[in-house]
Amino acid sequence: MSMTKMKHFLPDPADLRWLVRSLDLGSFSAAARELNVAVSVVTRAVDRLEAGYGLTLLRRSTHGLSPTPEGADLAQEARVLLAQLEDIAAALSRQRDRVAGTARLASSQEICEQLVLPRLAELQARHPALRIELVADDRVADLVTDGIDVALRTTVGNSDMVVARELGQFERRLYASPHYLRQHGEPANPHDLHQHHIVTHTAQGLAVTWAFRKSGKRLDVTVRSQLAANTSALVHHALVAGAGIGMLSRPLAAADVASGRLVEVLAPFASRTAHTMFAVSLPSRRNAARVKAVIEFLQEAAQQRWALTTASR
Repeated sequence: MSMTKMKHFLPDPADLRWLVRSLDLGSFSAAARELNVAVSVVTRAVDRLEAGYGLTLLRRSTHGLSPTPEGADLAQEARVLLAQLEDIAAALSRQRDRVAGTARLASSQEICEQLVLPRLAELQARHPALRIELVADDRVADLVTDGIDVALRTTVGNSDMVVARELGQFERRLYASPHYLRQHGEPANPHDLHQHHIVTHTAQGLAVTWAFRKSGKRLDVTVRSQLAANTSALVHHALVAGAGIGMLSRPLAAADVASGRLVEVLAPFASRTAHTMFAVSLPSRRNAARVKAVIEFLQEAAQQRWALTTASR
């Protein structure tokens, strides 16, 4: 075969496959029937090869197809190439399904400490080739610029830029330490909060509005904070230390409530608003084995450690 005529031509592997199958089956029509396509699909594929190489590759006759010497050479090389391409596809498929490499997981420090770390050894035992990078920050991580594979969020909006998996729902309630309540008394109704020390997150600003329910109706009370912190973990620690009254997610406060370090405040007036925790990822990474493994782990942890349930349950 003349290499000078073909050096600038790169054939489509699909066209090479049609050439090989046509020779193996003895006709264009038999090759077309094999994959239920029009005969013209097969003949055009061979025409493209002959035009690209500038050679006649097949002899057509009433008795069927036969290769020219150049066509026989090309068919032989094509079989080797197609087998190699199938091997490559199989190897990539195995790699795609293998849980390995680095997965970057972003969440607030407190969720990382309370939900992720206590069960991380299980994930590592299940997938020993998986490396986890934890990115703990209260700010909403940018999945693209921060290189995040999975992020835990409580809001996702209607954006189609991310894929969100619901992990479960939870409530937020007010808490204070027994020491604080002994010193300052316990508020009897939401408006009493104006006489108390309030602890909030700096992202909420100087004043924050908390929602309650009173006599079956929504009641909003706006309070000003005496102490603010830039992480939810610091807000939590401040409440345990007796700094005042503040809002925490119930799953995050549960252990301190059980041990007596925190007490729920104004429980009869709780709004019982359900908040949802999501595991979000980029659409381009949603099918990566490492991403699917991390999201599955987070869903198990949310259900088993925090007893979160999804809205559909």
